Amino acid sequence: MVVAKNLSITHPHVQIQALELVHGKRIFTRTAVHAAPKRFLLIALLPSGDGPRLIPQLNDHMFISHKHSSPNDNDELQSISDNASESSIIRSTPMTPDVTIDSVADSNRRHTITKSDIDLLIAQTTTVRLDSEVRSYIHNIAIFLRTHRAVAGGISALSTRHFLSLSHALAPLHGLSYVSPSLVALAARKVYPHRIVLARPENERSMMWGSDVRAVRALLEGLTVEDVIEDVLRNVEMPL
Repeated sequence: MVVAKNLSITHPHVQIQALELVHGKRIFTRTAVHAAPKRFLLIALLPSGDGPRLIPQLNDHMFISHKHSSPNDNDELQSISDNASESSIIRSTPMTPDVTIDSVADSNRRHTITKSDIDLLIAQTTTVRLDSEVRSYIHNIAIFLRTHRAVAGGISALSTRHFLSLSHALAPLHGLSYVSPSLVALAARKVYPHRIVLARPENERSMMWGSDVRAVRALLEGLTVEDVIEDVLRNVEMPL
């Protein structure tokens, strides 16, 4: 496991090395090549907000994202994980004084994911059923996101593959043998938030046919990527 804090503010060459580690399972130094194990986890722990983003190539390889509220203040941390390295991002709550070492060890044992657990999940995921209506639902969400007037980019072919993969993987985690529309909606909320690039008022599509930039600015003001995703989920018809 590699936990990279504030990876987004590092030099692009460092991020390219991280991408090589994720994509090729190896990293180069001046004197050697270091290979990662077959099961390998890369966690990029990033501050949320309008700060620097990961380089587009690395960002697109990150599988899912999740935000954790800080226990001490109102700041949030964005967690991004990569599909190729099966990574995810975690922020843990600091240990309170009355927590004993034994209780922490017991808790860790209860929450340990073993190799057999992962093998079972992989086997169950391959048998998950995906009806044609639900597949169309997945496709329509991706299309609606790509064509949303507030989205300038980020809905890549790789993100759609990750969207489909997560929809499958969530089924056995919820005790189901099929992909349900609610699992698809959950997958969309995890796969796309760190990928979506919001449009600036002057670059919004309707400006090409004469929209008033002030009206567009008022429309986009305060809009977040989460708002865009929820808007798409409301407007795409969910199969029964």
